[in-house]
Amino acid sequence: MGKMKDEFLNHPLRIAAIQFSQRPEDTMKVPEIIADGGFNVEQLLHVVGNGGYGLYQKEKHYDILKQYIADSKKRGIGIILYANSHMVEPGQYKQHPDWVQVGPDNNAADVYSTYLYACVNSPWRERFFQRIREALEQDIRGIFLDGPIFIAPGCHCKHCRKLFLEEFGHSMDDATQGEICSFKSEHIARFVKDVRNVIRESGKDVALYCNCLGLVENVTGCTVDAVFPYIDLVGSEGGFLFYGNPNEVSLWHGSETAKFLESKAQGKPYVIFSAGNDQPWAREMHTVPETKLLYASAISNGANVWYGIHGLIDNFRTPAGETAFRFNRFLAKNEKYFVKTRRRADTALLWSQHTADLFPEDVAQTDFTKAEKSSTPQFDGSFRKEFRGSAELLFRMHSQFAIIDETCVKNGDLGEFKLLILPNTCCIDDKAAAGIRRFVENGGSVIATLESGRFDGDGNRMAHPPLWDLFGIRSAEEVREREPGCTYIKFENGPLAGIAGGEPVAGFVGCTLRCNFTSDAKTLASSFIPLAGRYAKFPTETYPSIIARRVGEGTVIYLAGGLGQTFFNFGVPEMKAAAEALVKAIAPGELRVENAFPSVEVELRGKPGKPVRLIHFVNHTGYMRRPVDRFIPNPGIRVALKTEAPAKRVFSLFHPKEIPFEYKDGEVRFTVDLEDYELVAVEL
Repeated sequence: MGKMKDEFLNHPLRIAAIQFSQRPEDTMKVPEIIADGGFNVEQLLHVVGNGGYGLYQKEKHYDILKQYIADSKKRGIGIILYANSHMVEPGQYKQHPDWVQVGPDNNAADVYSTYLYACVNSPWRERFFQRIREALEQDIRGIFLDGPIFIAPGCHCKHCRKLFLEEFGHSMDDATQGEICSFKSEHIARFVKDVRNVIRESGKDVALYCNCLGLVENVTGCTVDAVFPYIDLVGSEGGFLFYGNPNEVSLWHGSETAKFLESKAQGKPYVIFSAGNDQPWAREMHTVPETKLLYASAISNGANVWYGIHGLIDNFRTPAGETAFRFNRFLAKNEKYFVKTRRRADTALLWSQHTADLFPEDVAQTDFTKAEKSSTPQFDGSFRKEFRGSAELLFRMHSQFAIIDETCVKNGDLGEFKLLILPNTCCIDDKAAAGIRRFVENGGSVIATLESGRFDGDGNRMAHPPLWDLFGIRSAEEVREREPGCTYIKFENGPLAGIAGGEPVAGFVGCTLRCNFTSDAKTLASSFIPLAGRYAKFPTETYPSIIARRVGEGTVIYLAGGLGQTFFNFGVPEMKAAAEALVKAIAPGELRVENAFPSVEVELRGKPGKPVRLIHFVNHTGYMRRPVDRFIPNPGIRVALKTEAPAKRVFSLFHPKEIPFEYKDGEVRFTVDLEDYELVAVEL
């Protein structure tokens, strides 16, 4: 990374994006408006835009862009030029029909019901590269690629078909799911690499980034792993909400994405793209509370902020727009508390990209994907629901956790953690399995659920998976529920004893595996055989459902069912109690929080080499429905933070005040009154 680019990217970025061309009389007003709103970067589309499409054309944009950049520079705003890399320029299809992506049915694929997708393997790419060469003549600080992407089934145009046949030796019509995913990622990476080469050839010290996938299956091909070697900033649309029913979207969606990007960024800066509007309505702005949550969930997890409007600059004058401005000014005033911070997490939750790709479940609607219902997966339970339920449980117990994937495991990035959670991560290849085993043998602990590790990296079911030896499973047979209400669990031993508040049983939905365990496995909980019907005679026969065993220096806890999925589907309270008991027995962490709503997110961060701890509080608590239009305050949150030295000062920044504290038994103790968002600094 060059010196100029390094200085630019390692400064906190507050990126404005006006995602729609403006009235001519308003174009040159934007730099003053966004500078006043606390932004220090613009991802510039509207000057080179045609509606929602933007790509620099020297013959049209040279003079106005030069003037715009100069005016922005005077106001302290760096320009990252937007380049649409997923659509064919309007009006070009008739002249170049072979530039567009086509589906398996050989029909051209449309985007936003208005434009057509461009294929990165078609001659369109050369036209695009020339546009980038011309743009690099301007005094820009970076280039953002919106895309590039493939459609979900992969492009089946003649160019892609030819390349696929050369690489795999057979037709795309006979491709496996794994081959389609691999082909998409390989050719997105090739395209981004070629853009990087265009920049390198220009001799310009310019940053490059693109719109990567977050915690979803590989629909578009633009995964972080694929493009990572060629980008300087890792970004994903964790703040584009809501395309469907808002009440079906996780409260923690933005935070989950930011946690994932921090793990994948390997020290590079990362950013959450947040739309100021309530999707899919481009001109319907978010409520003030939802806007605060967009910002708070990103910055609480170390991400840079990107705030985009999809209409006229009038949207900045709405309550939502003004809220974004106020948040920017807060960030600008307190930059030192957001520079190069690092999570202080002792638990890692594994996102299995292999499982998501090889056994895809329902696809949600986004700007780049159409909503699709999947067929029944080939494994038991649901990976996505188990993952989301597990993440929600960790958020609600105020656990300090990271989200990682198999690449992190294979790279040996587990050293900072005490606990690794495998939420029905069915597909795990040999290298990742070996990394998990080493982690346990060296003193780490694992909690694994249901069919974790039962399939190899290619999605093949194994007769005796290598991880089963780690879990203490000799053999297993499926025991399927007949319907919700027919399966129960009882908590018996260890940290789970007495979980159900004196009740003998708790509801436990989803199939379970009836396993034959090794003799050293200690039973913590047992499942009852399924009832014939929800009001049928209650059974007496049980089988072990949660076991614990020592392996090397570590501990393995295996759950032969879907604890996370049970909580995700039905919110059974005993699942939260059980998860909290297991996690806190292994990884209690350095931060203890009491009297906080479960819907309050608490994130602990530090600054390496600096005697300071930063605690973010994000209040996701509204009035039982989204979009949130009013916060329910949470006064009297009691905080105890283990530190290696006494504190000399505790203070809040968003609502500035000094906070009284005491230092006792190696802990800094104080109380926080939370309204919406707060950042508390503990100086040691």
